[in-house]
Amino acid sequence: MGGDSGIPSNQRVQEIVLAAIVDGRGRVLVQPRAGDPTLAGTWELPGGKVEPGEDHAAALAREVEEETGVAVRVGELAVALCHAYADRRVALHAYLCEPVGNARPVRWGRWTSLPEYRTMPMPEANGAIVDALERALARAAVGGPLDSDSSISYK
Repeated sequence: MGGDSGIPSNQRVQEIVLAAIVDGRGRVLVQPRAGDPTLAGTWELPGGKVEPGEDHAAALAREVEEETGVAVRVGELAVALCHAYADRRVALHAYLCEPVGNARPVRWGRWTSLPEYRTMPMPEANGAIVDALERALARAAVGGPLDSDSSISYK
């Protein structure tokens, strides 16, 4: 077993991409977590698993379109971090994205500011993601590059 988590140390880490889809008002799209009883009732950024041989941008565009009907342009990596849940380990990669084209109305999600999202129930790892997104959006507002603090190590 791997430490106190009860996760076998040889268990493969799931590669997950997340989209911080930012609208013209600086809000992000969040959606209720589906299909995972341990995270039921939480709100998350759209995204999903990276398939073998798939790059992050392709996986993210595919997952976001499937989940929300929104087509996105995948931008800068805002944060990469690993997190150990009770039953699995995940490597999370959150990208700044912008909606493109004429998307269908989002059925299950909602647009929210990052401070409002912080008050909503969210998966445990998302607090650090929100912190990084706030920094990345502040830098984007002044045209600055991502800094070395945009990547967080295993937690």
